[in-house]
Amino acid sequence: MKEKKRSFFRRFFSRIVLLVNFGAILWLVLCAIAPNAHPLHVDYIAIFSLTTPYAVIVNLAFVFFWLFFSSRKLRAFYSLITLVGCYQLITTVFAFNLESNDFATKENRLKVMTWNAHGMGIFNKPKDKEFDKKMVSFIANIDADVVCLPEFPIPKTTIETPLAEKISEAGKYKDYRFQADNTLGKYIFLGTAVFSRYPIHNFKAHKLADFIYLLQGDVSLPHNDTLRFFFVHLNTFGLSDYDKAYLEEIGKKDSDLKKDLKRTSTYIGKFNFAFARRAREADAAREIINKSPYPVVVCGDLNDLPGSYTYTTIKGELKDAFLEKGFGIGRTYNQLAPTLRIDHMLYDGDYLNCLGYKSPYTSLSDHNPVIANFEIIGTD
Repeated sequence: MKEKKRSFFRRFFSRIVLLVNFGAILWLVLCAIAPNAHPLHVDYIAIFSLTTPYAVIVNLAFVFFWLFFSSRKLRAFYSLITLVGCYQLITTVFAFNLESNDFATKENRLKVMTWNAHGMGIFNKPKDKEFDKKMVSFIANIDADVVCLPEFPIPKTTIETPLAEKISEAGKYKDYRFQADNTLGKYIFLGTAVFSRYPIHNFKAHKLADFIYLLQGDVSLPHNDTLRFFFVHLNTFGLSDYDKAYLEEIGKKDSDLKKDLKRTSTYIGKFNFAFARRAREADAAREIINKSPYPVVVCGDLNDLPGSYTYTTIKGELKDAFLEKGFGIGRTYNQLAPTLRIDHMLYDGDYLNCLGYKSPYTSLSDHNPVIANFEIIGTD
């Protein structure tokens, strides 16, 4: 009798696990659909792109469970086949490069950095009066040839600020451009600043939406080569600092489940709206990028993850420096979830060869910088 009960409970448990496994498979399939499903046409599907790394890990866990902890080993093929079918998605989210990175400065090389500067210390003053100096020093030590800084502050009276001059002097930058996209109080603009050791021509700000611009600049490189850069900072998820703090705390301690569920539904609505806005911006950006007569680099804060419609659309046929030389998930937003790689460096692989990629943690901003070193193959 006892043996029959044990057998019944084992079968019951096995079926429950199998049912959950099918749920995990469906989850991963929806993640695979998300990059190609337009958020304006299919509500809420884009939210699955936020969960892709977890869907992959859960399905891997089921493969190991059936293989090593169950007599029903063939069931491992359910998740395994799904993972194989989603191979392209997985290799967009995870990088598996074990080769060493080369950041040496040589002829025919180009180092590029994009870093959401989070106001260059403006939120830390007057508490830390030296904060902006630390950021200038950090930028100079990276020694990049072209630097993109979203969320850069300037007074509304002039773009030629002492802070921009300090960065130009410390990094030996010959060209500096700025485009405002927002305001901070009555006297300050926030926007994207670009610094370059090479001349920038044909600088334009393409308006994608209210307060959202795709900046274009043709950088004149040695040997008469021209590279068209696009610098971008797309719409955010619209979360306040309080929202971010709440999302960080919710995973650390017990809380009111009913209130959490109510707030979660509010966040899902915000996320869905934000995905739709960025999808529209990505469509407009891709049209502009397609018209470039020169090889292209696209860098900046897309506010969206690999495996999303926004990332997939803007990337197009370009290569991703992280996927070429990075490893793991590649977190660039250093708050909230460890899976948030929302700052990207995309480039024309026929013109540039990525030699090195890194995104080192820094407490100077809520974003880590994205740095790539390229060999210039040229247009021969």
